[in-house]
Amino acid sequence: MSLALFVLAVIGLTHIVVDAEISEPAHKWIEPRCPVVARIMDCYQCSGFWSGLVLGPLVSWNPLVWIACGCAGSFLAQLGWLVLDSLEMHAKGK
Repeated sequence: MSLALFVLAVIGLTHIVVDAEISEPAHKWIEPRCPVVARIMDCYQCSGFWSGLVLGPLVSWNPLVWIACGCAGSFLAQLGWLVLDSLEMHAKGK
């Protein structure tokens, strides 16, 4: 998996988990049953870590690389959110 694809996949997967309308039913179902998982689904940094960890095996078979992918995913998801939020604010003229 190329670096650019990994970056976009982590940001996209995290955005789907945290903000997408399609994940709302899952979030509503999980929230009363497992509040910790629901909190993770609300956090870009947390969801980014798990997204990176899930996508890690596509990068390498080394488990240490998977952890690094999780950490990178955490940073990338937060950075992606900041960029998207800034673009949205700029588009609205704020």
